[in-house]
Amino acid sequence: MRYRWPLAFVLLVVAGALGSAFVGPGGVANGEDPAPERLLQPSEREGYVWPYTSRSRSVEGRTLALNVVVVGTPEAVRTVLTDRSELEWTPAENDQRLDESVSQLDESISQFDDSGSISPWRSARGAARYTYVADSRGAGEWVEPDYQLATGTYLGSRTHIRAYPGPSSDWTALQAHAEYWDWFRLRHTVTGVAEGSRTVERDLRDEPFVDDVSRAYHGYEGGGSDGWISVIRLSSATESAAMSAVGAADAAKLTLLGVVPAAAVLAAAVPPVRRRDLRDTALPLALVAIVLGVRSVGIAAEGLSPATNPKVFAGILYPLLAIGPLVVTALLARNRPSMRISLLAAAGLGAAFVLDFGAIGVRVVPVRLVLHRTALIGVLGLFAFGVADANRRIAGGGAILWLAMLVGTLLGMV
Repeated sequence: MRYRWPLAFVLLVVAGALGSAFVGPGGVANGEDPAPERLLQPSEREGYVWPYTSRSRSVEGRTLALNVVVVGTPEAVRTVLTDRSELEWTPAENDQRLDESVSQLDESISQFDDSGSISPWRSARGAARYTYVADSRGAGEWVEPDYQLATGTYLGSRTHIRAYPGPSSDWTALQAHAEYWDWFRLRHTVTGVAEGSRTVERDLRDEPFVDDVSRAYHGYEGGGSDGWISVIRLSSATESAAMSAVGAADAAKLTLLGVVPAAAVLAAAVPPVRRRDLRDTALPLALVAIVLGVRSVGIAAEGLSPATNPKVFAGILYPLLAIGPLVVTALLARNRPSMRISLLAAAGLGAAFVLDFGAIGVRVVPVRLVLHRTALIGVLGLFAFGVADANRRIAGGGAILWLAMLVGTLLGMV
């Protein structure tokens, strides 16, 4: 059957596209406000919090679980994170200026810092997420994070936290997670909630202004939580210094080894390359160069111009990622053996995805994104086959499918 490979690619596209559209996070609770029995008292102090964040002021928008509680005054917690962190936590865009009270707090607790140095910090950005806090189980309100912190690069991978001070001013709940910038979705993809809490724990565990780091079981699962929450207690001396200074003045998962499994199968199916066919390798190498190049240039631009919103660089580079694979395939697959070049194109794109994840330290990705990448691999293989076979119908169909999948992804279908 002449077109068995195009048919195989079409089936790969359909399976990946449908899977990525329907596989996603689990359901959420109904209703606007959380039920009183769903509220958590983070410590022996006063105040309650819903142990999740939400995209809206409603439990129906539930996203990630709160996974860290730092016991101490909000002022002390914020200063400890922003100025005493070995990980160089950075305040969010709307918190670029530390007020005079925090500056005085830096000086007043310098006795706890052997070096006396302050970690450098820069602006970080993140979408608004809400949680529900209450003085008692009877009544409360939806609040935005008081500030957001991050370490890493916006267009690469980072650990991102959102901070929600309690109503009693004796504790701050954090939502910490690991995430990376997905160039095809033009937004961040969360890869781990547990990893986020472990990062905060490691950062503060051995600091002299921390009395204790432990974990408590609250039993509320979902949103990436296994029912446990990290509890970090600041020393009383730190809290006293803070008050004195103030008085004076942010899927199912698969391991990376399983990312784009179809790519490995396709790569294994590629016939041995003879010396005279070495030019065929130019296509997979070009695809790898495009994907890794866009990531590298974006991170470099972010570092060279930290005051510029990283989304500006994303907007400039995205067309290269969206159109580049089609252009190089159209140029390099022409007049080549159709079966071999289509498999090489698919294998090259799959290798580019794996290398990209590895370069930014991503070890797990959501299943729906694995399926989405698998579909893109199938689409490009179909397009390469049409170009090599001089079949405009197949090539045109592949190009349309490629663009349609990108548009659907940007519209939030994945």
